[in-house]
Formats: sequence, structure tokens, C-alpha cells
Amino acid sequence: MNSSTSAMAQSRRALRAAAVLVLLLPLGCSSASPQGQPDAATTTGDSGGDLADGASAPDAGGDTARTPEAGGSDATSGCPGNVAATVMVDVPAGNYIIGCNASVDTQCLANELPMHTVTLSAYEIERTEVTQGQYSTCVAAGSCSAPSCTWDCSMADHPAGCVVWAQAKAYCAWAGRRLPTEAEWEAAARGPDGLKYPWGNQDPDCALTNMAGCTGASDPVGAHPTGASPFGALDMAGNAVEMVEDWYSATYYATSPAANPTGPATGTQYGGRGGGYLSAAVWQRTSDRDVYDVTDSYPSLGFRCAQ
Repeated sequence: MNSSTSAMAQSRRALRAAAVLVLLLPLGCSSASPQGQPDAATTTGDSGGDLADGASAPDAGGDTARTPEAGGSDATSGCPGNVAATVMVDVPAGNYIIGCNASVDTQCLANELPMHTVTLSAYEIERTEVTQGQYSTCVAAGSCSAPSCTWDCSMADHPAGCVVWAQAKAYCAWAGRRLPTEAEWEAAARGPDGLKYPWGNQDPDCALTNMAGCTGASDPVGAHPTGASPFGALDMAGNAVEMVEDWYSATYYATSPAANPTGPATGTQYGGRGGGYLSAAVWQRTSDRDVYDVTDSYPSLGFRCAQ
């Protein structure tokens, strides 16, 4: 990372940290509404799309896959849900542009380069982010551990935040799925044509996505259908930043395999994609790459599964 990029990252983190201190003090994480918290900052990345300083991490693990059970609730998370109701969208096998497309995007960052084409096998990805209610079903079944926040059951259709990477992986395994790779996530978000945003190259607004300056909290998943990706996936920009399966490396796109890339073999941090409800427009771009520690757990950091 060059000096100007590093300075930009440090400045963004300082601003984010200040926002966290201001907003966390009156709100906390309670059944009243944990969604009011901002994208929390760490020294390496945050849910708003901080530039990653480049590191990568060992597998955080995950529970063995089990057949999901519909319904159920848990005394801690408390919100019933139905995994079986999850809708998957198909992403066909083919060639997909990955990385920042400078022909439509003037905001390319070093870790998004070079733009390149990868070949992916066919897969499916969940149409929406995993909800609090769906995750609670896994907790009630004894296959997932409780989130770090106590959820408000009136928000059971909001993204399942307050879980760490291993918990997200455990949920997907229990549901017979997995986290998407970074390449799969990006392809599902932008299609084969290298779009700047899931819906195209039009700048975002609060009708297309839930970002900074909109509600200041999460929305129910799928609340912005006009912001759908070419394959019909929703909220791939905004609402919650989404975890991916890959370990993170700032320079991985320069050495990525041409077919079905799965990220570095080892590392210390993992990737996040898609921007959150307090992320500015620049971090909603489909090529933007974020980075997290395996212990990070924020209300604005969620996930969706693939298979």
C-alpha cells in the first residue's frame, strides 16, 4: 500500500472510530434496537469499507452441516425463523469481470486491482442476507451459538449481525450451504459485465440501497428491490456488510487463479463485501474490498450463504 493510500485508510479509521464512540455510548447492544449502532472500527478494517492493509488468516472453523429445521426460537436470541423459506438465485457457469472497472469507475483503489476475468462454476447464492430470525432457528436447534447482541424480535427480518466469522460459517454449514468465495460474491453482485454497482453504473441513493445518510439503521432484508443485481440478489450494496469465505490479501487480485479462485491458502483476516447501512456511497461499489479480524462482531456486519 502506498503512503497516500495508507494515510487515507488511517484517516477513515480515525473518523469511523470517533463515530463509534459518539454513537455507542447512548445506544449499547440491547433488545431495544442493536441496529442503531454504527459500523465499528478496528485497527485493520471496518464495516464501512476501510482499505485493508493486507494480511491474510487460519480457518475459524464451523459446525458440521445438519439438516435445517423450520421454526424455533432461543431464549437468548429469541426470534423464530424459517431456514426453509430462504430463496436461492442461480449464477450460471461462465466468465466474470472481477476488480475495479476503470471504464465506469473513477474511484478504483489499489486492493481492487487489477481488473481481471475469472471463470466460475455454476452455483447458487441466497437472494437476501441471512436474517436474525433464520439465525435464531439454528441457535434453537443447538447448532449455532447465540449472537453477541440480544435481538429485538420485531426486527427478525433484519440482517443477522453481532456474529463472528465462525458463527456465520457454522450457520451456513447447518443449512447445508457455505459462505460464498469473494469471487462468487462479486460475480453475483455485478454479473458478467463489470458493473460499478449491482443495479448498474448509476450512483446510489436511498431508493436503491440502505447506506450512510438513509435510515441510520438496518432495513428488513430485500427492502430495496430496485437495487437488485443482474441475477436478482438483493442488498448486495448496503444494509449489511457481508462476510466471504476467503482469507484476505490486498494483493490477491494480482495473482488470483483464472478459474474458481478461493483466496489465499492461509492468513489472519478475512474479506467483507458490499458496504453497510452507515457506509458512504464509495464503499457500496461492487469492487470494493474490506477486511476483518476473525473476532469482529458488529450489528452492521452480516452474511449470506451459497451452495
